[in-house]
Amino acid sequence: MLEVKGLTIQFRNDEKEYSVVHGISFHVNKGETLGLVGESGCGKSVTSLSIMGLVPTPPGKVVAGEILYKGVDLLSLQEKQMNEIRGNEISMIFQEPMTSLTPVFTIGRQLDEGILLHTKLTKKEAKARSIEMLKLVGIPRAEQIYTSYPHELSGGMRQRVMIAMGLACQPQLLIADEPTTALDVTIQAQILDLMRELKEQTDTAILFITHDLGVVAEMCDRVIVMYAGEIVEEADVDTLFHDPKHPYTRGLMESIPSLEEKKRRLYSIAGQVPPAGSVIKGCRFLDRCDRAMERCAKDHPELRELKQGHTCRCWLYAE
Repeated sequence: MLEVKGLTIQFRNDEKEYSVVHGISFHVNKGETLGLVGESGCGKSVTSLSIMGLVPTPPGKVVAGEILYKGVDLLSLQEKQMNEIRGNEISMIFQEPMTSLTPVFTIGRQLDEGILLHTKLTKKEAKARSIEMLKLVGIPRAEQIYTSYPHELSGGMRQRVMIAMGLACQPQLLIADEPTTALDVTIQAQILDLMRELKEQTDTAILFITHDLGVVAEMCDRVIVMYAGEIVEEADVDTLFHDPKHPYTRGLMESIPSLEEKKRRLYSIAGQVPPAGSVIKGCRFLDRCDRAMERCAKDHPELRELKQGHTCRCWLYAE
């Protein structure tokens, strides 16, 4: 359904250009959930915004690559053509619902807007669809919430509204950018259950962006691990959790608290992510890797296939 090929995104700051995403490639199949994992600043959200055509230009710019949706390169479309796809065939749940919802308009007006734009429903029918979507995402008193403003709702309720907006036109691809961040675990579990149910009902493909590996284990079919703007490992969810190969992925797994094993101190990966724009000759993970070799400082590793469906960017697997 979606294929990203060699995507490179640059930003300009103080007359200097620097890359935040470096030639990444991946695909999303119909009806599957693909997890995009990595710590803050690795390029996850910028990648998702580029798919939606929402990278702020300037200062951002897609300088290379293709984003193919059903064989059509989204980067070649005019804004009018993108508006027909955005919110209709491809929807996005943004990271922070308080800043994504317009504070001066009611929830109902914001829900109706997308429905009226992309369907031939009347205003009365759009209102009925909006209330139906609010009920579908588990919001009580949907008719009352329809007339409420964002500041009158809790964080969990606002996030449910965002999910209702994302699914109102029954998109074929849903991009969820950390949809459960800053929510308590009870609401988080409810929202994940809701997304899973809706996916099964509508066969929607989901690109799920997160740094929470527990959520990945529960939601995803395949997982991509990003580090410093690059994909360092890709595998199905079972393989990634039971047989991680890249030292960065292993570090992420080791830093998950375990109920079975008692530790005095939780594991953490040493060092810091290299700042955007850093000129790195060899492996980008070199300074933080406990298995680094001489070659890692000289040559940049390519993404290699270890077995079918499992790729890794590391010189440990050069042979």
